[in-house]
Amino acid sequence: MNVLKTIQDLIPDLNNEQLDAITSTEGPVLIIAGPGTGKTLVLVLRTLYLLLSKKASPSEIVLTTFTEKAAFELRDRISQIAKKLRFKGQLHELKIGTIHSICDSFISKFIHYAPLKHNYVILNELTQYFFIFEHFEEIVAEPKNGKYLKRWTGKWNAIKGLVPYLNKITEELIEPKKLLNSKNLFLREVADAYLRYEKVMFDSNKVDFSHLQKIFFDLLKNPELYQKIKGKIKYIMVDEYQDTNYIQEQIILTLGSPDFNICVVGDEDQSLYRFRGATVRNILEFPKHFNKCKIIKLLTNYRSHRDIISAYNKFIESVDWSNPSGRSVFRFPDKKVIPPVDRHFPEYPAIFCIWGKDGKDEAERFANMVSFLKKHRVIQDYSDVALLLNSVRLERSGHYINALKKYNIPYFCPRAKAYFENEEVKLMLACFALIFGFYGDILRKYQKRSYIEESFMLLKNYIGTSLSYYIQRKVEQINALKEGESLDLTVADYFYQLLAYKPFSDFLKDENRARNLALFSQLLNTFQLYYHITVVTFRNREFIKFYLFGSFFRFLLEGGIDEYEDPDNPTPKGYVQIMTIHQSKGLEFPVVVVGSLDKQFRTQKQVDRDLSGFYRRGVYEPEHKITEFDRTRHFYVAFSRAQKLLVLTTSSRPKDCFSPIWDGLCQWPYVKRETLKAQRFVSKPQFIPKKAFSLTSHINLYETCPRQYLFYQEYKFQPSRAGQVLFGTLVHQTIEDIHRMVLDGKIGEINDEKIEELFEENYKAQLATGMRPLALTPKEAALKQVINYSRQNRDIMERVIETEVDVSVEKEDYIILGKIDLLLGKDGRLGILDFKTQPKPKTNDPILDRYIKQLSLYAYILKERYGKQPEQLFLYWTSEEKREDAIMEFTYDQELVEEAGRHFDEVVKKILAQKFDVKNPPDKNRVCKDCDFRFYCTMEGVIKFKGAVI
Repeated sequence: MNVLKTIQDLIPDLNNEQLDAITSTEGPVLIIAGPGTGKTLVLVLRTLYLLLSKKASPSEIVLTTFTEKAAFELRDRISQIAKKLRFKGQLHELKIGTIHSICDSFISKFIHYAPLKHNYVILNELTQYFFIFEHFEEIVAEPKNGKYLKRWTGKWNAIKGLVPYLNKITEELIEPKKLLNSKNLFLREVADAYLRYEKVMFDSNKVDFSHLQKIFFDLLKNPELYQKIKGKIKYIMVDEYQDTNYIQEQIILTLGSPDFNICVVGDEDQSLYRFRGATVRNILEFPKHFNKCKIIKLLTNYRSHRDIISAYNKFIESVDWSNPSGRSVFRFPDKKVIPPVDRHFPEYPAIFCIWGKDGKDEAERFANMVSFLKKHRVIQDYSDVALLLNSVRLERSGHYINALKKYNIPYFCPRAKAYFENEEVKLMLACFALIFGFYGDILRKYQKRSYIEESFMLLKNYIGTSLSYYIQRKVEQINALKEGESLDLTVADYFYQLLAYKPFSDFLKDENRARNLALFSQLLNTFQLYYHITVVTFRNREFIKFYLFGSFFRFLLEGGIDEYEDPDNPTPKGYVQIMTIHQSKGLEFPVVVVGSLDKQFRTQKQVDRDLSGFYRRGVYEPEHKITEFDRTRHFYVAFSRAQKLLVLTTSSRPKDCFSPIWDGLCQWPYVKRETLKAQRFVSKPQFIPKKAFSLTSHINLYETCPRQYLFYQEYKFQPSRAGQVLFGTLVHQTIEDIHRMVLDGKIGEINDEKIEELFEENYKAQLATGMRPLALTPKEAALKQVINYSRQNRDIMERVIETEVDVSVEKEDYIILGKIDLLLGKDGRLGILDFKTQPKPKTNDPILDRYIKQLSLYAYILKERYGKQPEQLFLYWTSEEKREDAIMEFTYDQELVEEAGRHFDEVVKKILAQKFDVKNPPDKNRVCKDCDFRFYCTMEGVIKFKGAVI
């Protein structure tokens, strides 16, 4: 089979450079891919070339991307083209994801070699702040002369200032001990804080993104583990390499050795993420790590009109990229993006400007232009237009939004940090302020007083309604508490009770408002977790009042948070897109409008100034050039998103650096007539990845209650008492630990004492992440189940092939996900075993039928993966004392498998069709009694639940 010819027959328009990139598979390869040059297609075809030419199987390829969405796109596009090329391999075994997600998957597999335990929590940008606040006294020394760490006043300022140092120390692999020996007192205190932060974080079974990478890097440096991790990995491909940091470079080089079949793809001109620790140095110096490295340049742009290409070429080339010796070391030489030589480009003003006499006038002209383009069908949809700004906070984007509203043009701007401006959020905050008594004298001293007062004004419209009477009752309950008394109510419980009353019950019927309220539930969960609030008591009611508003919401209100955006579809149809330049990375639009040309551009330099002396490879770009370099790369990305029209907009003279692209441009509205000569633009549909559905988290939940599925799974409402179920998790995790020891050849070390040690480690780790403690009796029962299983099943353990096996299969419209607790094998026979911690049900119990179908479906997926069907299917009920009572065996039944598959399909179709009405109310005592929405459903008449009287 001539693989290359097969690919060319399917996609005949590939140019020579693209073909070279696809087929150059051995050794280190650097692909410099300019904007619009088809790098995603190249990565897809390069992966399939490796597979079709049998150079690698799917499990032997690692493909990393910058975002999860990009990873899903690669996954689905590989699958789509693989079908056309008739590739039959197991594509689910491809290791595709962000570097963080790949680190996470390996750490989970080798958890006993890491300073973490099962179910560790990954801190995101927001929760990292709250984690440090939670442990502030343990991490940060007492202030001296009113300043923390000699630099910052106030806790929150100290936290925001400290976090970049903590992340940078980790990402640059700086040894804290060296900082401790610094002559700089500030750095010595930062090093102390770093060591304390690290200890508290691991003790709490939490990890930030930087440490996630460092832990994986440490695993790679363990010679024994390196061979297990490296395993069969033969080829590594890294997308967006210009935005990697030092530790990511080291991970890639270490994982790729000794054969170094590493292909990195990127463009130094599109390096944007210095503020997150990324360095353009990685891509510019990649060839220097090897004796020989092939460099391929993809420079033919298939995206943009030739005049746009010419304009942004002129802009990027106007900067001096050389070092003091005159060598162009900060940009690859001989690099010029070109349009396809055989393409005809219509004559029209593909690049022009808007220059208003003030902000309002500029925004009016912008909205007028959008209206004109839509009216004359130059664009087909409002989403064909993207307005790119350096920041989309309301102070920067508000005048554009107001102008679009005036023209009745819908817009989408979820990152304007305007979440708290939504009516439903203001009303909810007002309710909480009244319930917990945050008004009167305490409010007069509050920095965000005007915001709360505005919220109270909105709430005045509901005086005399059932909502106001509910609030009054709750206030009286809290005020009536006496010493030692408590209410069986969490802070989040009040939220779910409020949802039962108008206007909140009406808001839940509007998707956007419902998603905003779901985010509110997530915020309350964060508050409860990091401020250690369980239920409302006499002792903590004042604490809740002061810290919920004076600390938690004040911090969020000052910084602002983003509204919901669908990660799978960040640019929805029907709306003008208003986004940051960072947000636009990897996207393209028929019409791109770029603003912020007159605004000051700032680059964070202080952290590098302080720490660069401790970096393992010193300073790279001259500090005095960093702002110029970053601004140029930033706007080069913005300009190159445009396909047909590039519009520069401002209300005052742009900065001089934009002269090469700005000078001489025609202005709107004076180019209206000429613009109509343009071809009608047809935008590419945005890629939306296939959704994945699991039996447990999706199918079973939907069948239990479609409304629960809508609120918890689709909208992501956070349960008010998340973390109550610890028993089953403990049993499962400790049994998994036993199986991991078996796989590591340590079966002889397994005894009751070792099991109790593993059990206690898991228990402590789960408590550290917010789980509620078990009472002594159920805790002892959980341990007994594990010990019982271990004593009675040595023969099963000798047959263990794999534990916690991820299984997936791709369907036409979605992906099935699943996880098998245990995979067994002996004498060519394959078996699967699933653990259940509840007592064995009676033979006529419907739940048993569900479990059997689940096992059958997993067996089918395994048959697809291993090429042979499992002959033995087991359910093991760990609460049964005797093995003969605990284990149930079933035979593989093809008819049952097909029935389970059909049923799965039917349920998924209902979910995709958004059929979330409750036609048959679920069991009130089994399902509704613990559901947060029982109040709402009772008020709506869906169920009649006595316990929902509030």
